[in-house]
This record gives sequence, structure tokens and C-alpha cells, in this order.
Amino acid sequence: MNQTFELKIPNTLRNVRLSQWVKFIDIYEKNKDSEDGEFLNKKMLEIFCDVSMKDIYKIPISSFDSVLSHISTILASKTPLVRTFKLVGTDDVEVEFGFVPNLDKMSYGEWEDLENYIYNMKDLHKAMAVLYRPIAFKKGDRYKIHEYRGSDAYADIMKDIPIDIALGAKVFFYR
Repeated sequence: MNQTFELKIPNTLRNVRLSQWVKFIDIYEKNKDSEDGEFLNKKMLEIFCDVSMKDIYKIPISSFDSVLSHISTILASKTPLVRTFKLVGTDDVEVEFGFVPNLDKMSYGEWEDLENYIYNMKDLHKAMAVLYRPIAFKKGDRYKIHEYRGSDAYADIMKDIPIDIALGAKVFFYR
């Protein structure tokens, strides 16, 4: 008896949400020294392919290994800084977000919030809310973002950004 189910395999890091990444990293950190590497492999599939643990056992072994290999490859991808991106909200409104145009002109409050959040993976969405804000005005490649109103203003929205954007900004900030 063949049972079918849907396996949503991300093509690139652009298809992995920040919330998925944080969930996996949390599980990874708690289990990285475990003898059972299969547990982490199953959690990787469950989180990044949006499949239940029960359905993982239905995946043919050849697909299981190739999907894991594919996910591992995309997770190791380079992540350049993305200056602008668009998100569609639950209200179907599309908003374009822009990276802080000039880090040297950040306020002390922005900088302090960023320092508090950027190093903790569970707070990465808050760090992204400091670094990315809705674009107020754009002309060509130049843009102006909305004034900073605290990380809470956009933190929940940032949980849905693609992980390549968050990792690219984090790497850029470290430099």
C-alpha cells in the first residue's frame, strides 16, 4: 500500500525561515554531543521540510539521504548581505524592508539593542528588527528607512524572513 505525503524541500536558504533555523539550532545545541546522529537528521527534515516525524519513516531511504545531503549543502551556503527585501504580511500587504543605510549613524539605543540581540540565536529576529525597517522612500538604489521605534515594532515579522537575509546581515555586522 503506497501512502503519499508532501515533502517541501527548500531549494535555497531563501526558502528557510528564520524561525525554522532558530528552532533547529536550539535542538542542535542541546543534542550535538549525542551518540544518535539520526535524531538530528530527522529533526532537520521535520523542521526544514515541514514534515511530521511520523511521515519521515515513509520516506524512501534513497530520498532520505539525498534530501539530507541537499539541506546540509544549502545550510553551508555563503550568505551575502541583502540590502532590501519584500515580505507579505498576514493581511496580504507587501512591505519592502531596507538594511540600515549607514551603521555609523545609528543611535546609541539602536546600537545597544543590536549588541544585546545579535549574539543570541534566539534573539536574532530582534536584531533583524534593528537592522531592517520598512522603506519610507526609495529612488534607484538609495532609500530611507523608517525611524527606529524599538525592536518590538518588527520583531515578530522578522521571524518569517528567509535565513539567508539574517545570516548575511549577521556576517556583515561581525565584519
